[in-house]
Amino acid sequence: MVDLALMSSDGKPVLGKDELRRLSAELGESPAGLAWRLNALQAYRNEALPDRVQHLWRYTDPMHLMPGEALPAAMPPRDLDAGALPTDGPAVLLVPGRAPALNDAARAAGLRIAPLLQDDGDADLLGTAATGGGFFTALNGAAWNAGVAIVAPAGCALAEPLRLLVPAFAETTLPRVLVVAGRAAELTVVEEHTGGREGHRVIGVTELLVGEGAHVRHVLVQRWQAGVHGFLAVRARVERDGTYQGVNASLGGDRAKLELGAELVGKGARSELFGVVLGGDEQRFDHHTLHSHVSGDTTSNIDFKVALTGASRSSYTGLIRIAEDAARSEAFQENRNLLLSDAARADSIPELEILTDDVSCSHGATAAPIDRDQIFYLQSRGIARDEAGRLIVRGFLEATLAQVPAVVRDDLEALVAERLAALDEGA
Repeated sequence: MVDLALMSSDGKPVLGKDELRRLSAELGESPAGLAWRLNALQAYRNEALPDRVQHLWRYTDPMHLMPGEALPAAMPPRDLDAGALPTDGPAVLLVPGRAPALNDAARAAGLRIAPLLQDDGDADLLGTAATGGGFFTALNGAAWNAGVAIVAPAGCALAEPLRLLVPAFAETTLPRVLVVAGRAAELTVVEEHTGGREGHRVIGVTELLVGEGAHVRHVLVQRWQAGVHGFLAVRARVERDGTYQGVNASLGGDRAKLELGAELVGKGARSELFGVVLGGDEQRFDHHTLHSHVSGDTTSNIDFKVALTGASRSSYTGLIRIAEDAARSEAFQENRNLLLSDAARADSIPELEILTDDVSCSHGATAAPIDRDQIFYLQSRGIARDEAGRLIVRGFLEATLAQVPAVVRDDLEALVAERLAALDEGA
């Protein structure tokens, strides 16, 4: 166990080298892996707690995301059952303190799927895409307790999506995922965060290294149970002529802060981010997206849709950054918010940081209730008011849900239907 009972005067967990050495040994890390973790510890110690006056923390109190008193390095076997891994397609189960569990299809997929930092090469790659990620990324780097490396060799084309299941069984789950796609490789990873209960915390970081000419799709599905608070960061680094597509679906938990982004470092690199958020009751969602164009002749697009019921709230901040040497870049960003009750609230801050004039960029944001003319039109066709509202919301979200692989789309659509069934008649 890594004891976090000791806290600094400002509430920052205090981590010691001896505790992290024990954690590293229990997870079977290589000497290079331990050295990486200890370097990450120093970076964590240099990080201050986020201040609420900081731009990206104005909507979320970091103390609501702070882990409990201990980070479990292991879980009792009774907390898992043999049926936890699906058999219809490649799947991996990631649990604190244990090696990733693979089903037969995952073993036969032609990928290297192994405990993170068990191989010395992981230490050279880990952190490449998640540099300067801030306090919670640094905390994860030092103390992650569930890690997996997924490596697709050059030319590998995975026929089916690989499902990565991350249940929030433990009081504090700190998953760390490294996905590496070699030259011209193609794969889809579906990362599913589920489960948990009141007081559980999740602090996760996923890095995706997209090699030259590779095509990677990463689908992040967050459907924690009520009472869970979590921070998730997903960052991709895309090389020349590589393509990255990120799809995010945020549905669960009480409070969730997500940081999603891609760095385009080679000419011809392309990134697309699609997001769907469906909030209800008093849920709080805080999303930040970043597209950083480091090289010229690169393209990015962000399409983020939010639908809120009850007294839920969504905050979205999206930054497009184009470097001085990134001429002929194209970048587009849109955030649309649908408010389905009088108490729901959405804040949207699209931003541009452009250091060269030979670019094509646009961004926009909207927040509004359902168009009453659309409701009237559907009612005039014999559709009841409640059903008309649900049809409009489904149409609003459909383009993003269509990006989700079929292996999880049915579950997501069922959750969306369940949430929409609870809409107030006056929405």
